[in-house]
Amino acid sequence: MQTHWVDGHVDLTYIALGGRNILKECSTPEEECISIPDLKNSNVKTIAGTIYTSPGDHVLGYDSSENRDAAFSQGKKQLDLYRDLHTQGHINLLHTNQEVPPNSDALEVILLMEGADPIRNIDDVAWWHEQGLRIVGLTWSVGTRYAGGNNCKHGLTSEGKALVSALDAHNILHDASHLSEQSFEGLVSCTDTVIIASHSNSRNLLQTDSQRNLLDEQAKEIFNRGGVIGLNLCTMFLSKTFSKKPQTATINDCVEHIFHLCDLAGNRSQIALGSDFDGGFTPKHLPIGLKHPSQLPTLLQQLQDNGFSEDELHSFAHGAWERLYKIN
Repeated sequence: MQTHWVDGHVDLTYIALGGRNILKECSTPEEECISIPDLKNSNVKTIAGTIYTSPGDHVLGYDSSENRDAAFSQGKKQLDLYRDLHTQGHINLLHTNQEVPPNSDALEVILLMEGADPIRNIDDVAWWHEQGLRIVGLTWSVGTRYAGGNNCKHGLTSEGKALVSALDAHNILHDASHLSEQSFEGLVSCTDTVIIASHSNSRNLLQTDSQRNLLDEQAKEIFNRGGVIGLNLCTMFLSKTFSKKPQTATINDCVEHIFHLCDLAGNRSQIALGSDFDGGFTPKHLPIGLKHPSQLPTLLQQLQDNGFSEDELHSFAHGAWERLYKIN
């Protein structure tokens, strides 16, 4: 089946600032799989492009979550790159105040902040919204001054609760991927708005107690609020053994996670793609048969073989995110 794709999580500028030329097709498929041409040639029309930061990261890190100006600088560096790519006609940056007219044939990008440290305080939220920011995850794994991440045991801080309210005031979506259980509980108690998980899978299917994947109760909370969960293609979050070893997950594992989440939702319209394509890992850590976005139709074929209707396939490929993001 021919269709276009919306991917709910791609670390495009992180990859670029790490040294990859994202304007050329990938030439070493065993080490890399995405660039702007690779995405476009694979019928990926839109991505949620991340602004990713985390203390200590070797590419875009800073010494401490409390170093607000350093974190802001790392976030703005990525924003500036997105804006440059828009100006040059390589991407169409959605919801932005850019004066350059959009290139209708370019890859569409909606901005997602993964780790909220670049928001120095709640007064920054309006500015980031003006730049096009529409989705925020309060933290990556190690935690921020706003919330505990999936490697932490604490929840939202007082600053985090204030930030949730400020994000709500600007209609910025909350991304629950990477939250600790305590942070997830804090988020749902602070807001009654839509919550998504841009790149998360089911914890109940795996032999792990890692907070990185979602408990069934968390997934149901997201679905009950009208949110969407994006399937993460990293092997570690698909393999039943939660293994970091390459070549341990298959497309069948993807299908199992999708069907489990659909059962929790009670429908097949709130599950989508949140690939995290080679963001911090290599194609060796992608499922067998899904090492490149050009192979995404294989996943659709497996879903079709397992009973997905044509409408449900379109919803998974693009419709779920398009309805939520109000794009088409």
